[in-house]
Amino acid sequence: MEYGFYEKMNIPPSCEVGSTIFKKLFYENANMNSSDKKIFTEDVEKITWKYSFKEENLNIKPLITEELDYEEIAVIEISLANDLKYKRIAEIVQMTIPYPLILIFTHKDRILINSAGKRINKADESRNTVENYVYSPWINLSALKGNELQFFEALNIRNFSFVNMYMFYNSFVDRLNVFNASVITGNFEKLSSKNIEEVNSLNKEIQSLSTDIENLRSSLKQEVQFNRRIDINIEIKKLEEERTNLIKKLNE
Repeated sequence: MEYGFYEKMNIPPSCEVGSTIFKKLFYENANMNSSDKKIFTEDVEKITWKYSFKEENLNIKPLITEELDYEEIAVIEISLANDLKYKRIAEIVQMTIPYPLILIFTHKDRILINSAGKRINKADESRNTVENYVYSPWINLSALKGNELQFFEALNIRNFSFVNMYMFYNSFVDRLNVFNASVITGNFEKLSSKNIEEVNSLNKEIQSLSTDIENLRSSLKQEVQFNRRIDINIEIKKLEEERTNLIKKLNE
């Protein structure tokens, strides 16, 4: 992998695993339909368990409660032949492997990062409830932007919270969320000094408005009534103004 992404994480050699996870694991243990199996067969080239974070190799206490089991965190790299179905692949991997996971998708010279929260399913303790999926955009390692460089520098795990494994994992998730917001502002470092809940809230609002704007633009292309086209244009301008104000607030 170009640029030394994992080196930036400053992971001790004792955490290295480097073993292949065979697709058979998912075929046998995941609730996969024929479409899912086709995705794994055609789109996934290789799955590698890169690193394992646990008390024995990082001296971080686990957090185990009635709802949470953060005893070990796995970093898994998924090499793709096709980059279109990564979200479905992430869902299957996250639901099948019980550990909290950091997924690193690779396709050519690009990477995409995924995290997800996990809770113990009280109705079925053999399965976890997976929620709060977070995906980075695709990052071109051959042409890194300023905010991407800043994000990579912030991934040094020695600067994460070592209170327990749950806090350690959320240190990573917080940085991933800040990075996603920095795609809008262009400055990771400035956002990282802000309250993470405020950053997440503003980013979600901006993304929601962007989705609404795109949907309205799609409707505009199909609309034939002149008066309705005017109404849609007015609504788009209104939402764009709201989005601009939120971006300014994120930049403050």
